[in-house]
Amino acid sequence: MKKFLLLVSALVASLTISAEVVTLDLSRPTNPEAFEFDANDMWKETWNADATYTFFDAQKFSFSHILSQNSYGGTFWDGFTVSKAIKDGEGSADFFSNTAKGGLAGEGTPYILAYYNEWWLMDDANENMMSSNLILFNDGKAYYPQYVYLNNALVTYNNIKQGGGAARAFVQGDKFEVWIQGITEDLDDVTDEKVVCRLADYTSENESEWYVNTDWKKVDLTPLGQVYGLAFTVVSTDQGMYGTNTATYFALDGLTIFRPTEVATFENEDGGINVAKADTCWQGADAPVIGNNAWKSGEFNFLTYYGGDTGMGEYYSAWTVTNETANTSTGYTEPYRSAKGGAYEGQNFAVWNLNYYGVDTITFNKQAIAGFFVNNTAYAVNSMCNGDGFAKKFGKEDWFKLTCVGVLNKAEVARLDVDLAKDGKYINEWTYVELSALGEIDGLTFEMSSSDSSYGYMNTPAYFAMDNFGAAKPENYEEPARAEFETETTAVENTTVAVKALKVVRDGQLLIIRGGKIFNAQGVVVR
Repeated sequence: MKKFLLLVSALVASLTISAEVVTLDLSRPTNPEAFEFDANDMWKETWNADATYTFFDAQKFSFSHILSQNSYGGTFWDGFTVSKAIKDGEGSADFFSNTAKGGLAGEGTPYILAYYNEWWLMDDANENMMSSNLILFNDGKAYYPQYVYLNNALVTYNNIKQGGGAARAFVQGDKFEVWIQGITEDLDDVTDEKVVCRLADYTSENESEWYVNTDWKKVDLTPLGQVYGLAFTVVSTDQGMYGTNTATYFALDGLTIFRPTEVATFENEDGGINVAKADTCWQGADAPVIGNNAWKSGEFNFLTYYGGDTGMGEYYSAWTVTNETANTSTGYTEPYRSAKGGAYEGQNFAVWNLNYYGVDTITFNKQAIAGFFVNNTAYAVNSMCNGDGFAKKFGKEDWFKLTCVGVLNKAEVARLDVDLAKDGKYINEWTYVELSALGEIDGLTFEMSSSDSSYGYMNTPAYFAMDNFGAAKPENYEEPARAEFETETTAVENTTVAVKALKVVRDGQLLIIRGGKIFNAQGVVVR
């Protein structure tokens, strides 16, 4: 299998690799399906002892939410809940608000409210849960936490400023902190690395430097590295005989994590691909169905369109996986070869050809895609260099272009053009295409265009080759030189004519050119 080496520090610094990036969005819960709020602007299920929300979920995040009925016959909660309360004011005993009066999106918007139970670990029943406040990544995969925003809950702020209940007002030397640690793969321990966010600091001898946080504070989580979740601990210097006196509440929003995605290498071990023989190809299924056939390589989803047996052979379009090593082609009967001959790396690569029956979108989790390696097919190069029964020989003024179309939520968001041939030169070596300019997307589709077109359709074969989709640009990469078209005409001249239909016989097969498309005798599009 091809290797994709990652340098963690580079990943953190910039999205030069394909990475799934997830930022907490409380408008997109998965368990429950929606957050409903009570008269206090707290999530209605916060105190529901009959509910099954020991964890609640939003996107990739599972938040611990523990209920108990041991508090003087009533119900209380530990862990996390959701609030959008906007109460404020010194002296308020409100337990539902934070000092920003809402989430990052503004006043009255939802955020996570946390209560840390320092007695949690003293209960033997909790021996495999290292904190009352856990955020687990619910797909079971490891992520690199990037940052989170924290703030003081209103009740904590007032405890610090003026005391209340068992708590005293802070004095010189006091501090209030939230500690964050990563969770290990077995989910029963934390990593040694710890990030500390100080939400109140009275440690300076200079009283003018004392502060209590009153707005969202961005906390860098990159020192934690790759982990399976986060565990939180709250620490205050105001201690009494029963432990911490300061109310151990805090608010959380904007948690962002990312994970490098597995590159689509199209090798046999990826996605069930099985190119069993040398110099052959695989088109998405051992027994394809009429229409689109889905398959996977790395973490990316591809489609192959199967048009059935036309009587002159089976018709396929969209994606084909191939390991053919020849770098020449006699025409449309040999379409699955790269201009270089073989793959960029390993044995297999993919070839795309235009699907007239639908859009062939590569789909994936929302992320910024770093790029991929592209090449012309030998079929397209043969056509451009020599002309054929349908297309002309290219001159210096001709061009052949691939357009990468970024998609988000099924809507086009950005485009990027790649010149496969231009100014008398064409790609014949595997060449890296950077896609980061497309931004965060969840799909990518392709269009092809050429200066050699008739009736609004290309005459140049609509094929290109791809390898290592989602890969980072190799270190010290230099774009290879392009080959030049010969200036002498050595093959078939352009046969494009202004007629409604043109019938030709090619390799013993009757082909019909009509409306810029090429059909076989059964009326099936072959190009």
